[in-house]
Amino acid sequence: MTNPRFIMASKRAEGIIFLPPQNMIVEEAVGVRLFEDPPRREACDLTVGDFDDVKLKVLVKPDALNFVTVHIALGPLSEQYQGDLGVQEVMDTVYAGMTVEPEAGFDYAVGFDCDACQDPEGVLKKVSTIRRHVLGAPFTRAFKAMKDGAASPSAVVSSDLLGFAMFIKPAPDRCTIIYAMEFRDETDKALGRVMLQMMAKEGAKVNGAPPCSYYESDKPPEEIRDQDLSKYQNCVGYLSLVVFPRHVTTEEKFDKAVMLLQGLRTYFHYHIKATKTYLHMRMRKKVQGWLQVLTRAVHETETTEKKTASGRTFKRAGK
Repeated sequence: MTNPRFIMASKRAEGIIFLPPQNMIVEEAVGVRLFEDPPRREACDLTVGDFDDVKLKVLVKPDALNFVTVHIALGPLSEQYQGDLGVQEVMDTVYAGMTVEPEAGFDYAVGFDCDACQDPEGVLKKVSTIRRHVLGAPFTRAFKAMKDGAASPSAVVSSDLLGFAMFIKPAPDRCTIIYAMEFRDETDKALGRVMLQMMAKEGAKVNGAPPCSYYESDKPPEEIRDQDLSKYQNCVGYLSLVVFPRHVTTEEKFDKAVMLLQGLRTYFHYHIKATKTYLHMRMRKKVQGWLQVLTRAVHETETTEKKTASGRTFKRAGK
């Protein structure tokens, strides 16, 4: 019987506003090996795709059924994250004692022994959110330096394949994150521009929220004007967010800030697709309504039979 603490349904996204940081498939594949009674011990070779073209793999070899490894491949961002973006620092702290040699085609891997796991809930959370920790490493490093009153090196993360660029400009008293929002589809551009404008407008109404600003594509923020921005041909504008030390004072605030900033691109694409789906549903419903009206509006056919004074009927020729 499954342990009550491990109920995947309770961990599903609440509503459609935010996407959960964990991969649900990895969470389930690893969770049944930690919490099922009796423990499940069987071989597994499961590869799944995640957001941002990230690939995850859960591997349990037949000769070591109690040892689980989770691999991650960063796809188009792999080369950049191999550089000095703070990923190794995260792997050494968050996954201390868990890092293993990744298989060919993967960038990082972590593993653990199910039979010797002292904190199964904590381990499950770590391995199912490995994408959030790896891709959020530049934010983690910048925010930690800001809390210590120092400035970490600036970071630029971009990918032509993903249509995505992110600039992190840290300082001792603040950290500015700027996104070059690129969309290739014309409809996505129109919806993305509206969402960016609304985000900047509504963000000013939320007390204590990080200051948010929207800049047109031809007027980038001052912090990145020294960068080569000519490559972002499909950019609909720049979104700037300023994080202050008060936004990351507690561990909960720190984790939430990293999670939301790291998943901002996915958040936008998710809601643009949801908006398009909603509009298509409304249009289909409207068309179906008009078709029903037309179906009910049946015209009466004109009769061609005529009656004489004596009551006989006749039909006109050619009718």
